[in-house]
Amino acid sequence: MAETSSGECLNKKGEFLSFKLSMAWELPVVWAIRVYFGSRLKSVRGLGRLKLSSIALIDYVSSANLRNKLLINGFWRSGTTWLQQTLVDALNAKSLFEPFSPAAGHKWDQLSHTVSEASRNVYMPLSANCLTPRDRMTLYLALKGVGTHGYTHFLRSAHSPVWSKSLMVKSTQLGFVLDEIARNRTLPIIHIRRHPAAVYASFKETDWSWSIQDVRLDQNYSLQDFTKGTVEYERAETLLRFDQSPAHRMAALWSLSERAAQQSIRSNRAQFVSYEDIVSEGAAILNRLQISSVNIQSNVTASPVTNIGRESLTVKERLNDWTSRLTPFEIDCIRSVCQELFPDNGYFQNSAHPIGERRFRTG
Repeated sequence: MAETSSGECLNKKGEFLSFKLSMAWELPVVWAIRVYFGSRLKSVRGLGRLKLSSIALIDYVSSANLRNKLLINGFWRSGTTWLQQTLVDALNAKSLFEPFSPAAGHKWDQLSHTVSEASRNVYMPLSANCLTPRDRMTLYLALKGVGTHGYTHFLRSAHSPVWSKSLMVKSTQLGFVLDEIARNRTLPIIHIRRHPAAVYASFKETDWSWSIQDVRLDQNYSLQDFTKGTVEYERAETLLRFDQSPAHRMAALWSLSERAAQQSIRSNRAQFVSYEDIVSEGAAILNRLQISSVNIQSNVTASPVTNIGRESLTVKERLNDWTSRLTPFEIDCIRSVCQELFPDNGYFQNSAHPIGERRFRTG
C-alpha cells in the first residue's frame, strides 16, 4: 500500500481511498491501515472513492473488540433516536447513527441526480434485491460500528466509549429488508413502532432542511426499474398508487414497511416495542427486552431530535394530541390507507393492542 502526497492511499488493486487525518493520528492510523486493512480494502472495489476519517479507521480497528451488537429499526419520528440513546447510556455502548442517510454521505445509486432532497431522504429499498454493492458495504461497515461520516457519530461525545464491547446501530430506512437482515445476520434486532398519525404530525413540525410536504414517491420508484411479479414491483406499484398527498404518501410508506418488518416480529427474529408503551409505562419497560446486562432506570422519553416544545408534555398529550394537530382530512386519509395496506396495524382497529397481539413482544 502506497501513500500519496494528497493524503490518499492505494490498495493492491491501485484504487484510491481518501481519508482525513489530524497530525496527532496520522502515523498510528497509517500503521493501522497497513496492519488491519491490507487486502480487506479490495472489498470496496467498484464503489468509487470511500472517504474514511481517522475516527472511522479507529472504529474499524476497535470492531474486533465488539461482543454485543444490536440493530434498532423503526420508521422516522417513531422514537428510534431516543431508544438508541437510552440503550447506549444503559450499556455504555458505542453508537452508529443512520448510516444510510444522505446526511451521512450515503449515495443511493438507485436514484437519479434530479431526485429532490426530500424524496432522497425517505428512500427505502423495497427488497433485498434492490440493495447495491455500495448499500451492502455500508451495512457491513455499520454492523462493525464504522461510521464513514461525522453524521453517523451524532450521539457520540468526547467521552463516548470508542473501544466499547457493545454497539447500538440505528436506521430508519431498512424496514423492507429487515427480515433478510434478521435471517442472515446473527445479531439482536429491536423494532419500534408508533401510531402513524402521530408520526405524520411529528413529521409536519420537524425543523429539517427538507419537508415531508416535498416528498414525491414517483421520484424514488419507477415500475420500469422492477420486474413484474416480484415483491418489489408490487410494493412500488402500491406506493405510486398513493402518490397523491403528503398524508397519502407517508401512510403508504409506513404501512408497507411496517407490514414487511412485521415478518421478523412474528418469526421471533426481531423484538418489538411500541412507542406508546414506552411513553405510558416508562423507559424501564425496556428491561423486559432480551438484552444482556441492561438495567434502565430513567423514565425520560425525550431525545436530541424531539421537536422543540414537546419535551415536557404529559403522557396523554404526547400520545393523543395528534388528533388536534392534524386536519380531519389528514386523519381520515391515514386511517383509510393504513386499514387497506396493513389491516393488522393495531392502531386503526378495535384491537386493544398493536399488531393484534401483546403490545410488547420479545423473541
